Amino acid sequence: MDRKRRILVCFMAIIMLVGMVACSNTEETDKKEETSAASNTPVSTETDKPSKEAATRLYEHMTGSSEIPVKAERVVTDWYYGQLVALGLKPIGTDDYVLNNHPFIEKAGTESIGQSLEKVIDLQPDLIISWGASKYDSFSQIAPTIPLELSGGPKDSVRIFGDILGRETEAEQWITQFDQKVEAAREKVASKISKEETFTIFNIWKDKLRVYGFVNMGGYALYEALQVTPAPKVDKEFRNSEEWYREVSFEVLSEYAGDHIILTTYDPEGTSTVLQDLENSAIWNNLDAVKKGNVHVIDYNYLYNDDPIAIENQVEILAEAILAGR
Repeated sequence: MDRKRRILVCFMAIIMLVGMVACSNTEETDKKEETSAASNTPVSTETDKPSKEAATRLYEHMTGSSEIPVKAERVVTDWYYGQLVALGLKPIGTDDYVLNNHPFIEKAGTESIGQSLEKVIDLQPDLIISWGASKYDSFSQIAPTIPLELSGGPKDSVRIFGDILGRETEAEQWITQFDQKVEAAREKVASKISKEETFTIFNIWKDKLRVYGFVNMGGYALYEALQVTPAPKVDKEFRNSEEWYREVSFEVLSEYAGDHIILTTYDPEGTSTVLQDLENSAIWNNLDAVKKGNVHVIDYNYLYNDDPIAIENQVEILAEAILAGR
């Protein structure tokens, strides 16, 4: 009996040993299969996860290139206030002149930077946009800087800024509403003013008399937006020219003067006698526009700026002035 028990115990021990070996082989096979499968499947690492959207991008400009935010939020500009506001972005800082002389802005929320780099540093901008390249070296030490010299119409400049600021959708929205406003104003003017009636923009700038073309001092709003007809000599001299204005003498006024005259005066010191001399001259008083009461005097600051917000307002101001009394 003892012998039988010993044989049985030995037999069971052998069975258990075989089972353990089989299990061991199965586990090893499973591990090999897992390893083989892993070798054919990319291992998940940080580099395999979707990368976060880029925070900056390279922007090429007139002095080279700058790495700028994809969508800047804290912007300082020494000039381009209207372009920013058109896109729904109030600049956190701008130049004194803009703050004090732009008639279509709300100062709240924008601080004066004056000529102080320290003030710009304090504002902690994530982007600076400057007029021209003269301040680029200084500004670029503070934040990414884009120098620009824009001279196109408002729609072009809004699209340029839409690209810079990552606000292309807002740019197209502004252009759509601008076109609607322009069309409404244009129809009003066209209902009262014939295409044969001509226009000229004169500006008295201190002791100089200037005639303006198609770009600024209301030129875009008058000729491009409202589409009134420029006086023949204005059209000839400025249509395909980069010249913004030309200084003229009283003697040639009749050559430039149209049936309607838009007149502005810039005399901050109050020392110029040009307006008085002009209004007392026989040359001026013999112009058809003067005789018929078609001289439309507009505040200088209303027409000086050529940003989108300014031009949007100029269209309405000029339309109202032209239609007054009609």
